[in-house]
Amino acid sequence: MSALLSDKRPEATPASRSEVVADAALADESSGGADRRGSGRRARARDRLMDRATRSYAPNASLLGVDDLETMLLFVDDDLRETGLAMCRIEDYLVRALGLLEQPQLRRADVQAVAGDEDVLEHLDQLNETVESLRRRLAKLAGRMRR
Repeated sequence: MSALLSDKRPEATPASRSEVVADAALADESSGGADRRGSGRRARARDRLMDRATRSYAPNASLLGVDDLETMLLFVDDDLRETGLAMCRIEDYLVRALGLLEQPQLRRADVQAVAGDEDVLEHLDQLNETVESLRRRLAKLAGRMRR
């Protein structure tokens, strides 16, 4: 999970990190990728996951001749993005819990609010579903490859 996380963790509301990811993808499109490295590859895995939705990539020689490759890769890319977003939302919850514990004045109501947040359970379920789907799709891709 650390590959998807940024070094700086702003205080976040539950949906803010995913909004930032979407905003960053839109800003990158409009700026022409100004924050790209000289090699053309961005450093953060989360940025690269979002790039796959808007950028074309040279085909890998090992994938040439795979039946229905484009459709299969679209689904794999979607699973990668959805998994990353679920992880960001789970991270938001963890950061929120950590911020709570670091407060100088800890209030019972605040602890109960974080403990009672069931949205994180939905994000965990989504993470599990998307990782399972990603594994199935990658296994299907591997089965269609010639070598």
